[in-house]
Parts: sequence; C-alpha cells; structure tokens
Amino acid sequence: MLPKLQRFNSFDGCQIVYRHFSVPADLEHTGRWVVIFHRGHEHSARQSELAMQFTSRGYQVFAWDARGNGESQGERDSAASFSVLVRDAQLFISHLAQRENLALENLAVIGNSIGALIATAWVHDYAPKIRALVIAAPAFRIKLYLPFAIPALRFARKLGLMARVTSYVKAKVLSHDRTEQQAFNQDPLISHGISTDLLIDTYDIGSRLIDDAGAITVPVLVLCAGSDWVVQGTVQRKFYQRLGSPWKEWQYYADFYHAIFHEDHRQQAFDRSVDFIERTFATPIATPNHLQADQHGYSKDLQDNLALLGFRPNFYLTRVAFKYLGHLSAGISIAQSHGFDSGSSLDYVYQNQPRGTTILGRAIDKNYLNSPGWVGIRERKQGLDDFLDQYSAKLSSHSDQLQILDIACGNGRYIIDFLKRHSAQPRDNPVQINVELRDYMSINLEKAQQSAEQQELHEQLSYRQCDAFSATSYRQAEQFDLVVISGLLELESNNQTVLTALSGAYQQLKPGGYLIYTNQPWHPQLEFIAQVLHNHRGKPWLMRPRSQAEIDALVEHVGLQKVDMWIDTQGIFSIAVAQKSL
Repeated sequence: MLPKLQRFNSFDGCQIVYRHFSVPADLEHTGRWVVIFHRGHEHSARQSELAMQFTSRGYQVFAWDARGNGESQGERDSAASFSVLVRDAQLFISHLAQRENLALENLAVIGNSIGALIATAWVHDYAPKIRALVIAAPAFRIKLYLPFAIPALRFARKLGLMARVTSYVKAKVLSHDRTEQQAFNQDPLISHGISTDLLIDTYDIGSRLIDDAGAITVPVLVLCAGSDWVVQGTVQRKFYQRLGSPWKEWQYYADFYHAIFHEDHRQQAFDRSVDFIERTFATPIATPNHLQADQHGYSKDLQDNLALLGFRPNFYLTRVAFKYLGHLSAGISIAQSHGFDSGSSLDYVYQNQPRGTTILGRAIDKNYLNSPGWVGIRERKQGLDDFLDQYSAKLSSHSDQLQILDIACGNGRYIIDFLKRHSAQPRDNPVQINVELRDYMSINLEKAQQSAEQQELHEQLSYRQCDAFSATSYRQAEQFDLVVISGLLELESNNQTVLTALSGAYQQLKPGGYLIYTNQPWHPQLEFIAQVLHNHRGKPWLMRPRSQAEIDALVEHVGLQKVDMWIDTQGIFSIAVAQKSL
C-alpha cells in the first residue's frame, strides 16, 4: 500500500504533495534519507519500487509530485521558469529536514530525466552539503528530432504561438517491460505535454549545467541508457567528464531505454545506486578546501583562460562599435566613463529605461540593457528587495529600532527604495530604521545623498567614505542588526581580501543579526566581457565566478550560518542570508 500524500506550500503558495516511505517497523532507522525526483510528466506513486530498495536498508525515503505533475497544484507540466522547480526542491528538502529532524549530510538524492536535471541544478545552485547524487538519464538535452527546433520554438514564443508542445514519447520507448508499459498507459495522472517556455528553459539550464559542471563537488553517479529515445547520451558523458567531483562514477546500460528505474532489468540500476550510496556513507565526507579556490582549481583556471583568448574578430568589432557608436547610448556612455561594474552603471541598469541620442542610440541602449547580465542584475534587485523586506520585518518583530549597514552601497538605490517602501506602510507600532551607507567612492555617496533628499529620507541615513576591503573600516563592533554586501564580493577574485570584508561584517553584526550577501556563480559571457568591457579601475574586466559552495564556505569561515537563499532564473546571480549566533 502506498503511503498517504503529505503536503507543503512552496514560496508562492503552490501546494506540493509528497509521499514518505517509512522504514519498516522491524528495522532500525539509520538517520539516513533519500529524496527521489521523478521523470517529467510522472508522480511519486511510481517511485515505490525504487523507494523500497532503501527503506529495507533503514533509509527514510521521500518522493514528491513536482509542481504541475501528479496531484500537486500548478498548471500541468508548466512553471514560470525552470528555476521555480529548483526553488521548490530547495524548499521541499528544507521542509523535510526541519519536520523530520534530518541532517543534510545524511541525505542522498536520486533523479531520473527531468527529475535528474532538477536535482543537479539544486546541487549546483544551492550548494547543499549532501552525501551523494545519483542521476539516471539526466535530461541535459532532450531529443527533439527536428532541425533547429529550439531556435524555432524561441521565435514562435516571441510571436505568441505554440504555448505547449505535445509529448511524442510512448511507453514502448520508455521501457521494455510490458507490465510497466501498460501501467504507464493506464495511469490517469501521467500527462503528455509540456509548456514550450519550460521546454526551452530546460534546454538552457542543461547547457548551463554542462558548461559549469566543474563547480559540482559532491559524489555523483551517472546512469546512462544506451538505447535512449528521449535524451542524448553524449552530453551526459560530456557533463560527467567536466564534473568537479573528486568522487564520480559512470554506469552505461547499452540496452536500457530512458526510464531506467522502470526497465526490464531495473534491479541492476537499483543495485548500482544502492551500492554507490552505501559506499559514500561508509566513507568520511571529504569537503573541498574552497578557501583556496582563488589560488588553484576550476574557477581559477576559468579566469586564467580569459587572459589567453587571443584575437577574436567579433570582439574586436564590438570594441570598435563601442568606441565610435557607444556615445549614442546613455548606458554605454555612463559605463565607459565610470566602468561597466560601477555603481553609476548599475544604477542606470536598474532604471531600465533606454535612452540615447537618435533612434539608433536608443536602439543600441535597449539592446545593451537587455544583455543577460543586466537582466540578471534587475532580477537580483528584486530578490534583494524581497530579502530586505523579509528579514527587516523579522528583526522588527522584537525591536522598535533597526540598524542597517551597507558596506558598499554604490548609488544606494536598493536601500533608498527599501526605506521608501517601509515609510509608506501603515504600522501600529512604527519601527525606527537607521541606515549607514558606506562606499569607497565619494561620488557614489553624493548621488545616494541626493536621491535620499529627493525622497525626503535623509534623516534616516548617514554616510561614510571607506574601503570595504580594509580592516580599519570595521573598528567598532556589534552595532548593526542587518548588514548588506551587494555586488561587491563578485568584483574581487582574492579570497583573503573577501574574508576581510566578511570578517568585518561579522564584527559589525549584533548577535542574532543577519548578513545579506550576493554572489555570481556563473556568467554566459565571460569571454565577451573580458575582451570588450573594462571595470571601474579602467582595466579589462576579468571575472572569476565563485561557486555557491565557495562563497558559502567563506561566509561560514568567519562564523556565520547560511539560513536562506535565492538565485535568478538564468543562474547568474544569487543572494543568500546568513545569521550570527546569539
């Protein structure tokens, strides 16, 4: 008999159901647990045979019906973006860990197809310290069979056409097992289509995970089906070869179809998965030394490669265009004067209002503002707004005063917007909020002060010019309830320098206070940026993306504990919250 459905609400109120496969009464619970993410279109009830492989060994097992699948709420096989499914996964596992009192270091995650993609993205983006990851026929590349299918679908969506794609996948190409084929065909909860936008986003996130597989360091087992009609096997191997995990294993089943855990000889895959997970539990966890990632390793190699790109005609032509036509675009003009990573440049990007001289200039500016990085920056602004509101409200619930510090405010836009929102809210017990804005450049503080005065918020703000990367900027301890570090740590490759800022933030926080910090774990245009754009120091902008695991390790090193996180839809920018112990 299947376990009863249980429920939790995701970040937007969407109710997601799951099943808890318990350890048999005659067995001792080991404290170990497994979370299973099903294939696309399916649901948790079809995971019972896989679950029993682990419950019989003392593991608790949990399997969900993903948003829009099975008995969970949400439009069928749809989501605003793939990142929504990954965020659901983060909240699902956090819910289980808290409710069942389970530790992440005792967790193994298993996913098949789209479920494997969700699991991999969760491990990559949120950097949980889990024991093992098993991915079966991961959907890094879905076989669409038509030439140029993804570009054609993108074009159709721009025209408002083809909102959904009907699945061509039949039971007979998923499993050789006739009983499983019949069960698939007769299951009323299995759907047979997908949102076109979600299909495109699945392709994009698959590309990102392959490109940045080196950032994943947990033990990984990849199960590849050799007769897979649904997803490509070659890209699975490419992902495997790029994995940064010191412990990774590959298993190839030449005759298996796509639904590896529902195949004729699925016991082979069951046994292989159990064996791998059991061996990871029999071995002490080996945590990579992320503190030295700036000196050697995956991200350092990425940055070093940027200095050796050589001549690229397309980048050269772009530099020429920026030189002779850039002045027509207001955004490019500001960036050329102050640096593309400067506070003034970001403030213009936040406004998102194309300006320029002539129609051509405005067209250039619109294209500039719609580049992937700037779209991500605006998403980050919204995420930062949400965290500022959420954690200031939490702190204000037991205090009538709130002290906030921004150690590198730029033009102060998000803080000023926060104060404006706060002042507009009617409150029975008003909370006095005072903010200290700091920045290395006086021009940024002057612009922040002008903006605050225009909004009549100047009485709540104070200003101090200082270097966030200097220990002398943090001489007074435990003054603030909330410290913000936004857009700063991404600009500095050296981890010791970053630790100076993080240690300073820790010293400035009161016990129980929160640090909100941003990160850039990946960027799709590293080479373009390195060869075309310059930073606020006038030098080529050579980025070193920090994995989420690395930045979290730095934050943990200074004594803070990560409690919350958000990442944008493209996977370029993240925001996390860490707390100082009481």
